[in-house]
Amino acid sequence: MCIKRILLLGFLLFFINAWTQRLALLGQMNLFDTIQLNQSTPILPKLNTKQSIPKARIIPIIDLGLRYNPSVSGKASTGFLWDLQRSKWFMRVGGGVGINTVLPAGFVQNGISLAQNNTLTFNVRPIIRLGITPSNYISAQLGFDQNFYGDGYRSLFLSDAGHPYPFTSLRFNIGPVTYQAMGMYLNSVGGQHKYGMNHYLHLRLGKHIRLALFEAVIFNSGDALSNRSFDPSYLNPFMIIRPSEYSTGSGDNVLLGGEISVYSKKGTWYGQLIVDDLLMKALLQREQYWGNKLGGQVGWKYLTQKKNHTIHLRTEFNMVRPYTYSHIGNQLSYTVNQQVLAHPKGANFWEIFSRIDFISKRWGAMAELAVGQKGIGAPYGGDVLAPYTLRPGDYNVSLLQGVKTKQLNVRIQGIRMLKQCYNTQLFVELSGTYTGEGANGRFHCSPILGLRSAIWNDYRF
Repeated sequence: MCIKRILLLGFLLFFINAWTQRLALLGQMNLFDTIQLNQSTPILPKLNTKQSIPKARIIPIIDLGLRYNPSVSGKASTGFLWDLQRSKWFMRVGGGVGINTVLPAGFVQNGISLAQNNTLTFNVRPIIRLGITPSNYISAQLGFDQNFYGDGYRSLFLSDAGHPYPFTSLRFNIGPVTYQAMGMYLNSVGGQHKYGMNHYLHLRLGKHIRLALFEAVIFNSGDALSNRSFDPSYLNPFMIIRPSEYSTGSGDNVLLGGEISVYSKKGTWYGQLIVDDLLMKALLQREQYWGNKLGGQVGWKYLTQKKNHTIHLRTEFNMVRPYTYSHIGNQLSYTVNQQVLAHPKGANFWEIFSRIDFISKRWGAMAELAVGQKGIGAPYGGDVLAPYTLRPGDYNVSLLQGVKTKQLNVRIQGIRMLKQCYNTQLFVELSGTYTGEGANGRFHCSPILGLRSAIWNDYRF
């Protein structure tokens, strides 16, 4: 009975949206990126669409799905995005509302849960972006949304896989240099308000090389351990976070990162390095010190577009050492509403991700494979919400310590483009997941039937 209600609600809202406005959206495999350098919309995160933004548009959002594993579960959500574009300012408002089945196999969603009973969960995903561009050299944004840094499918800096959050940003474009400062309100934990501030410096070296530096700090409204109050110095968009944090002797959570992308006709090589803490002496002596909290990414992607079809290839490796992103507790962990702000697997893992997409005018296909391992157990650094004070020791801290689990995810998908309905995709998918500890493992295979507006990255299945 719940499945019938989900389908009825979803299709009713879909056909209501179908009367609003006809738009031709072409789904692409690109991430929407806060640091996008497109001068036509310098304050707008990238959506997966080639369409130029008119003065006003409405983009319907449709997301329906049915899964069998081993019984039927489903989801239904709908909404819209309303864009207003002017020469000096931009506004985007909208979002989606939906319901998911909880048991036996619910769908992952990155909205905010409103209510839940034994079989259903109700969620909402509000989106607001207000921006102003007084000149070609400066722009500012205020909103409630997600953000992303990097060329990868994943990001070790800031990802769009978690919940949306309130934020404000200020960006400067001077020739080949782009600099952005962003402040975020993440949530309240134990009566303390949790905030984040990050800086992203992006440099173009000719046509083929991009370099970037990243720094971030997580701080709260009061620290009971050191009697510190809210530190307003972090609100200075031009300060360098690490020296300021060190000079005040604070115990805030500071991260540093570097990024490189090399572009060519045959594809793009890219990589990221994230440093939470580092003791160079222990690193050089290979002592496996717990405080050497590091992560790395290396990837390659290739996009070819011909007259009748588009092919996109990607292979990516991610690795994050134990205790990275964590702190003395959830009050200072690199998270928002119990979800990691960076890679969704958190820490103490490695992963290889590969994907191929084929899209023609009417049909498409996708195959995806992710293999990896993760060490689990609260004291061993895989759970970024757990305090790192639970660690069993300071040395001999190795990758995958704790209970070592094997993980494999595979998806094969066939797509039918419905261009008369804003290029909505009707898809059939076969999804398989293997998880195992030691010699024991379980494999689940699920057929999925769905209908969606494919304008964001798909972390849902």
